[in-house]
Amino acid sequence: MSSHDDIRRALSKKGFKLDDPLPHECPKCKERSVEVWILRGKGGGRDIDVCGNCGASRSWRVRPLQDREEDTAFEIKSFVGLT
Repeated sequence: MSSHDDIRRALSKKGFKLDDPLPHECPKCKERSVEVWILRGKGGGRDIDVCGNCGASRSWRVRPLQDREEDTAFEIKSFVGLT
């Protein structure tokens, strides 16, 4: 099983849903393999972009009545407990 499959399974277990079925272009490797995962609740949520090709990831915190804020210290494997 690939690391990306492990990440996808872990995100799904945490309640994240795949937001867009079409992959987006990765700003790092330029391949169209970025998946957008979202989690929403009354208190806000989180958006995560993760590249299935190079493993690059980014995350944003979403709070009610505020703009989303990028989590610059985000590391996907630590977040999902794979390290």
